[in-house]
Amino acid sequence: MKARLFLPIAVSVLFAFCAISTRSQTVVTFDDLTETASGSFITTPYHSLVWSNFLCLNSISSNAKFGPDGTYYGMVSASNVVINGSFFGTTAEIDSPSNNFSFLSVYLAGAQRSNLNIEVEGFRSGGLLYDTTVVASATSPTLFTFNYFDIDQLVFNSSGGQTAFFGGQESLVMDNFTFEFVPEPSTLLLAGLGALTLWPFLKRKRS
Repeated sequence: MKARLFLPIAVSVLFAFCAISTRSQTVVTFDDLTETASGSFITTPYHSLVWSNFLCLNSISSNAKFGPDGTYYGMVSASNVVINGSFFGTTAEIDSPSNNFSFLSVYLAGAQRSNLNIEVEGFRSGGLLYDTTVVASATSPTLFTFNYFDIDQLVFNSSGGQTAFFGGQESLVMDNFTFEFVPEPSTLLLAGLGALTLWPFLKRKRS
């Protein structure tokens, strides 16, 4: 009886181990991009994701040129952050056209408004799976954990709050975006085949 149970248990363990070990979390700091105080939009795939309506800027340079606001206080790792729109808080998206991903966490702040409402929606194949609204400060970054698993699209909307800095626009500030790609099914299949290959040798050793 125990021998019969060993194979499915071994396969299950190997599947689980493979799924965990092939995941590789990525923390996107945006600091590898060369930016100025005014910044520029991310227009090409970045970390294999498509970023739409995200402006990346150098927080330290922006603070020196325009004065402090949430783009400076919301910085976690020097020296770049991203905002949605060009300080107008318009909808921004992150898409993965080729491989689903899991959105784990991110630091968020308000660019010019305190108590900014930030709605984050997670989609798979056009269907809404996750929808969370968080409230962000304009004077310090807050780490929010989302754990949106196996999605292909994120949508960010920001609104509300109270004016904290000149302009009072409703943009969010983002830094240190953490995600991981979902392992391909073929990887798990290889783990199962490996277990089946090892089974005769394990059985022979036990007998």
